[in-house]
Amino acid sequence: MTPAHEGGSMRPPREIVLTRDIAAPRALLFRLWTEPEHLMRWWGPQNMTASSVSVDLREGGAWRHCILTPEGREYWSRGRYLEIVPPERLVFTFAWENQDGKPGHSMQVTLEFHELGEKTRLVFRKVELPDDTELKLQTGGWEQALDKYTAYAEATSREG
Repeated sequence: MTPAHEGGSMRPPREIVLTRDIAAPRALLFRLWTEPEHLMRWWGPQNMTASSVSVDLREGGAWRHCILTPEGREYWSRGRYLEIVPPERLVFTFAWENQDGKPGHSMQVTLEFHELGEKTRLVFRKVELPDDTELKLQTGGWEQALDKYTAYAEATSREG
């Protein structure tokens, strides 16, 4: 990815990179991103819950999820799976839907799962964010979502 030119100056691309070291096997961590019953338990920021999850897990397959605010406002997102390499890597597009149900600006998410002894390192990368406001909002949202994911993954691993 090359820097963008804005106003004659070089600017790094808008991307989010987050890392978590999680006390769970990577095969489980991969499943938690790809199985609806698990996604329903952690998808979304801290103050939101998943109300609908649809997954067609194949390259080119679609996904669509809805998160719900405490006040009942829905936020729908969707995308397509671009690369599926269990349990190492998952790549998909991500777009928020507008009020008419049409996808907005498309971004790309890459997840990498690396074994670290009894832990797994998750590297989350989201690229092609449209602007600095969206970058800030999504960084905070994904940090919270990954905190929920980590807690759920570790609890699920202990139970299993």
